[in-house]
Amino acid sequence: MMVILLNCVTLGMYQPCDDMDCLSNRCQILQVFDDFIFIFFAMEMVLKMVALGIFGKKCYLGDTWNRLDFFIVMAG
Repeated sequence: MMVILLNCVTLGMYQPCDDMDCLSNRCQILQVFDDFIFIFFAMEMVLKMVALGIFGKKCYLGDTWNRLDFFIVMAG
């Protein structure tokens, strides 16, 4: 839950119109946080896939919320 909250805070702090090339310290720090958050969620997804399996009714992609999670991580 803390990582989700951190993601919400960093998204709120991001100002793409002020720094298009991401040269400021603020933008670079937010980019590092964004990379960490993406890696965290991707690792969570992979661990769940390994633990539950990928296909089937009781597996990772058998659950609708996990399918949504998979789509969001892949889009990221």
